[in-house]
Amino acid sequence: MDVRLTGTSGLLAGSRGWRGLGMQHRLDFGFHADWADALTDPDEHRALVLVVLLDDLGPGEDEALLAALDQRLSHTLPIPTLVAFASADHAPVLAAGRRALPQRAAAQHFERALYDRAATHQALYILPIDELVAELGRARFFDRRNYYAARARLSAAGAGRLAEAIGEMLERTVVPRRKLLVLDCDNTLWGGVIGEDGLEGVRLGEDGIGAAFQDFQRALKRLTATGLLLAIASKNNEADVWHMIDQHRGMVLSRADFVATRIDWADKPTNVKAIADALGLGLDSVAFWDDNPLERAEMRAAFAEIWVPDLPDEVVEWPYLLVHAAPLAGFEVTDEDRAKAAQYQARSAFTEEAAGAVDRMGFLGSIGLRAEAVPIDESTVARAAQLAAKTNQFNLRTIRHSAAALLTIAAEPGTVAFLGALKDRFGDHGIVGLIIIRPSSEDTAEIDTLLLSCRVLGRYLEDWMLAEAVGRLKRQGVRRLRAAYVRTGKNGMMASFLPDHGFQLDETGSFEADCEMISCPGAALYALSPPV
Repeated sequence: MDVRLTGTSGLLAGSRGWRGLGMQHRLDFGFHADWADALTDPDEHRALVLVVLLDDLGPGEDEALLAALDQRLSHTLPIPTLVAFASADHAPVLAAGRRALPQRAAAQHFERALYDRAATHQALYILPIDELVAELGRARFFDRRNYYAARARLSAAGAGRLAEAIGEMLERTVVPRRKLLVLDCDNTLWGGVIGEDGLEGVRLGEDGIGAAFQDFQRALKRLTATGLLLAIASKNNEADVWHMIDQHRGMVLSRADFVATRIDWADKPTNVKAIADALGLGLDSVAFWDDNPLERAEMRAAFAEIWVPDLPDEVVEWPYLLVHAAPLAGFEVTDEDRAKAAQYQARSAFTEEAAGAVDRMGFLGSIGLRAEAVPIDESTVARAAQLAAKTNQFNLRTIRHSAAALLTIAAEPGTVAFLGALKDRFGDHGIVGLIIIRPSSEDTAEIDTLLLSCRVLGRYLEDWMLAEAVGRLKRQGVRRLRAAYVRTGKNGMMASFLPDHGFQLDETGSFEADCEMISCPGAALYALSPPV
């Protein structure tokens, strides 16, 4: 990614602290305090990182900076703008003994203004530098000698920590968080070995090291509320593990918190792969947490795509490490995220029952399939952007539309764009699909986006969505529909989708079909399926 960096003071561009970020992105450091030019340049189409240290701003300059930021956000393409900011230098502690500090109020006002803008501009990201300062300490993060020598307030260590955080945030703008965390049990969810120590012998509770394991479980529980899925891969007797989970008073997690389990004596790479396959997840969506360094090394050797963190021996460090693990963190939490565990549990139940059905179409016709076309608007655009960013397997062209771009496209005259929601006997699966078809001439349109979450594959929702979209196009007078399949390393299942639905390959390498000839046989399941 091409990244322009500027700030209210110098950024120590030559510091070794920026080297790691420079290996990930092409960096261009601006001149001292050239933030106004960077924000208002209409030809600037690179990602922008703006480092704001409020000490540098004179009276009224904070409002001038916000106005310039508004100008960039109003004209820029959906390219990331990252504002990293820190409050003013701390006043003496005694100065706060009887009155609120004016610099703190000013910092809070600036922070609120930034987040107000982030609520309406999906390409704006905020990085509170104060959180990083708290890690290193103000004396280490800043260096007054650098300021007086080069008008750069950062120290080398501060520049390095800031660069690391910027890199994590820029990566998250293009690479989704990990969806699934697979956990060991013994000496991971609790201290000790349940099969040997028994219920009374394991360490899990309010005191000592048992409290650290319990806090680790609390941190896991909080992450499930953000959409992270939990699974178990444990070499153990299954009955012992469930007895521990169901009966030990110190357990924070319950059976309902795990979307899948493999508790046996098979090797863990095999079991983790089986879990991912059962849930329809790619291995690049998986993280693995195990206290045993040998198990971690084996997982890394088997599957480089799986994120396997190096863990400190001291369990007391785990809750903090888990909460601050960048691969598990996301920018926002949607209603879909909060319901994700139940949805993936429903997928497991569907997969198991479908595998035993002799007549698959008859089975699908019996489960009460119900689809809904949901408009793309302010209330649903975050989910639409999330699907565009994260869906890899069933994705015709893999276009990563931002929320701002989706709202613009959906409002274009003649465009057919909606989200697909699904319910059936196995539960409410929520919003799981996205289709966008844009006009290309008076009677012809082209598929811009067609994608579906992997957890509902096999229910032919894609047929229903295409049929619904084609029906709308025909009512608008559209006679021809064009489409292209853009192959990636992950969407091979889409290679036959267009030919299978009546599209013909033309001399340009694209596909085209008369709207009357497009075939969506799976859509009939939604008309025939009885209510649940």
